[in-house]
Amino acid sequence: MKRFLFVSVAVVMMLQVFSAQSYAIPAFARKYQTSCATCHNGFPKLNAFGEAFRRNGYQFPGGADPEFIKEQPIALGADAYKRVFPDAIWPGTLPATSPISLFMNGEVDYNPKYDPADATTAERFSFGNLGNSIEAVAAGTFGQDLSFWGHAILNSDGTLELNRMFLIFSNLVGDNFNLNARVGVIEPGLFSFSTHRAWMEGYWLTTRPFSGDMGWSIEETQKGLEANGMVEGRFGYSAGVVEGFGNIHSDKDFYGHVTYKFGGLPLDGVIQGGPAPNNPQPYIDNSLTVGAFVYRGSSALGPVDTTQYDHFTMAGGDINAYYSRFNLFGGIGIRTDDQPFVGTLSQSANTTVWFSELDVTVFPWLLPGVRFESWKSQNLDPVSGALSSYTDTQIVPGIVALVRPNVKFTLRTSIAKYGLSGDTKYQLRQVALLLAVGV
Repeated sequence: MKRFLFVSVAVVMMLQVFSAQSYAIPAFARKYQTSCATCHNGFPKLNAFGEAFRRNGYQFPGGADPEFIKEQPIALGADAYKRVFPDAIWPGTLPATSPISLFMNGEVDYNPKYDPADATTAERFSFGNLGNSIEAVAAGTFGQDLSFWGHAILNSDGTLELNRMFLIFSNLVGDNFNLNARVGVIEPGLFSFSTHRAWMEGYWLTTRPFSGDMGWSIEETQKGLEANGMVEGRFGYSAGVVEGFGNIHSDKDFYGHVTYKFGGLPLDGVIQGGPAPNNPQPYIDNSLTVGAFVYRGSSALGPVDTTQYDHFTMAGGDINAYYSRFNLFGGIGIRTDDQPFVGTLSQSANTTVWFSELDVTVFPWLLPGVRFESWKSQNLDPVSGALSSYTDTQIVPGIVALVRPNVKFTLRTSIAKYGLSGDTKYQLRQVALLLAVGV
């Protein structure tokens, strides 16, 4: 217990020193004195205004941020000393109150595939993940056009995970968010929506690796630099260079993404008269957004002294449609690896992965949804050396209930069949009840 408390304090202190993208941030609700529903449709999922807020570097659209801030920030630099740069530090601010938000997570699991004779299978019914982690997220701005994000996870076993930590430099050219930059530990911006904010579970497209040897996936926390921006409010782009995955190697990974939004609130959130933060139906945004991406990378496989390199390319796209209370969205990735099997050179493999999800806002506090996913890939037989194709598919239905604006229950199931293991029919894999509390 003493160790747990000590590490908890260490997490908070660390984030204060370093003081986004996975949660509704209560720190923003305090800063603007507004509801979490302003930006979220069942946190952590973002609504149209929340996406605009994210793309604007956690600032209100149209230069309206100072107008809506309710906590007067602390002036630094030239503003504090009444002098002008370069005779003083470039002006900036500190948040008036702590920018740290805490999330307490828990999970109750039912596993129908439990086998008492198999020590590797999870218990059939388990409370083991209740109170399994506390997450600390620090996010905000250091004055106009400089934003920050820091995320750390403290698990109940005392282990500490450092997640995304980066700075956002907005409006490097002009003042319409045409050119911005993120630097630090980021998730690559490859979709028109934030895939890291899935309210059920991570998408195979962004979180599933090719294999245990080739463990790269789009959502791996990547160290690097990304340039992004919006043009005329409707067209968005991003391009980045990151360190890559696996053992240290000289090659860097490169990616790019373009998107366009038809109808609804523009990507930058700027409309005639300015967006209303107290919109009574922020979850309605009749629109269609389409995007396309490409990612080119290299992964070092195997032990350091016998490193094998796998060069891979993934290209694909996404679609995000809103109509009334319905949100239908999805994405596809087509991937080629030149040698992803450790110990076997010059044997390539192809993978196609896609998903489609439909979410419905029945009430602002009740959101059911269902997702279908497919993973079609190839596997190498270690004995014969033959390459065979297989297809995994799963259906993930779930429902989110906000019993309070910052208290969320999620009930989800996973019904899947795995071609690699010879499954010929769908089977119930897991039922999970999750609790998340944000303060």
